[in-house]
Amino acid sequence: MAELWEKWLPVVDALILQSYYRQLSWVSINAPIDEVYKAAEHLAETKRGGRVYWVIPGLIARWDNLEVFPGVTQTNWFLGRKKNTAMARRGWWAMYLLEIHVKRIARTLGTLKD
Repeated sequence: MAELWEKWLPVVDALILQSYYRQLSWVSINAPIDEVYKAAEHLAETKRGGRVYWVIPGLIARWDNLEVFPGVTQTNWFLGRKKNTAMARRGWWAMYLLEIHVKRIARTLGTLKD
C-alpha cells in the first residue's frame, strides 16, 4: 500500500515549476505540511537534489538548491499546517520580510541550520 505522502509527489513537482515562474504570489496545495515535506524529501533524493529541512518543525520548512531545470536551482519555503501548505520561492519580495522573523524564531528554538 502506498504511503499517504506519495500522492503529492506529482503535485509538489509541478508546483516547483509554478514557483519558479511566479514572482509575486504563493502557490498552494491542499495537503498537510508533513506530507508535502516527505514528498519534497523524496524528490530531493531522486529527481531535484538539494536539501530539505525543518526550520520550525511542523510549521515551516525550506528546500535549498533544488534543481528546477538542468543547471538552474532555487530555494523554496514551505509554510503550512494540517490542511494546507503554501510554497514560495526564496526571493519573493515578502519572503525577505518573513525570512528575518522566521530565522529569529528558529535561532531561539535552536532549529536554524545555515
